[in-house]
Amino acid sequence: MQGEQLTLFDDFGQEEKLLCPFVGRKVSVTGTFSLGRQALRSKLLKFGASDVRFDSLQRNTHFLLVGESPSTSMLDYWRLYVHDGYNIRRISFEDLEEIERGNYAPYQTEAVVCKKLHLTKEHLYWSAPEIEGLKNIRTSSPLMLESNSALYGKEIYIHLSLAEQMPELPQLLGCLGAYANVEMDEKTDLIIMQETMPALVCHGVEEYYNSSRATQFDIPFLLLEDLLLYIQKRLEQFPDIFMQQLYEKMHKTGIMLE
Repeated sequence: MQGEQLTLFDDFGQEEKLLCPFVGRKVSVTGTFSLGRQALRSKLLKFGASDVRFDSLQRNTHFLLVGESPSTSMLDYWRLYVHDGYNIRRISFEDLEEIERGNYAPYQTEAVVCKKLHLTKEHLYWSAPEIEGLKNIRTSSPLMLESNSALYGKEIYIHLSLAEQMPELPQLLGCLGAYANVEMDEKTDLIIMQETMPALVCHGVEEYYNSSRATQFDIPFLLLEDLLLYIQKRLEQFPDIFMQQLYEKMHKTGIMLE
């Protein structure tokens, strides 16, 4: 994410110069450094940092400075916050030396740390096992449809583009006891997503989360391909004429598994 650039003009007002990226920013530090905590804190404050904390990381932190033998828990929380869309910049002592030499441009950050989630395969598959032991335990995703009541009572988000392409899908979910909704809200339990992660669907999820009051992204995904396979197997085990007709109509869309 491109950060804003803090600038000032020289005495003649002719040349624009960048300010040190630490000016007005919050810095958290983990691990050890040769110059010691007190000297490091003084250095960062001299650079203009508004707050310097050791072994404490919050969502509104701008920089995480990592030294030797850092706190594993602190790094895990950094991964967790980044997973949730917060732009916390991780830097090393070498980066600090670059800043000290006046190389400011690569380290510019925005004044306000806000959520700007960008969905990736990591979000789809929750591939962050190192954060499983934290207090923010995440539900496994994609959801495994192992029982006949797995979707009963669930509110499931279906992007409008998918609902228009597969109009029978909301009805089929209703037959399984679930409620399909083309809008996300605080009651959303699951998000239907294709393995290809269509841009329209990703944008819809990102837009809702980034504008919501939620502080963490923890809604599990339900793969469309898994859902269709589940319905197919369920019909083989429990024949239902109405569901079979809906299923066959969807098959004509070309999205169905072959």
